[in-house]
Amino acid sequence: MDKKILQDRFDKLGLTTYKLAQEVSKIRATVFGEAEKKPTSLVTSVSNVIENPNTSSFKNVEAAIRAMNGELIVRWKNVEDVVVGHEEIEL
Repeated sequence: MDKKILQDRFDKLGLTTYKLAQEVSKIRATVFGEAEKKPTSLVTSVSNVIENPNTSSFKNVEAAIRAMNGELIVRWKNVEDVVVGHEEIEL
């Protein structure tokens, strides 16, 4: 992921790492079902996400994106129908 995308959004919203950490804590609680953490315990993680998202945990990157009012979209390529098992039923 290009860190410029996150940095530009962070700057455009006028956020501080502390404010983003507050929002990330809320996202992690509501979306991931974790207990809310004090923002001070997440400031380093949030700063790392903005500075280098490729070395941060996916959960932290996702939470930061959501906290900045973004969303993640996954597009699968070359999808094929695959049968991994079956069950016979009598009608």
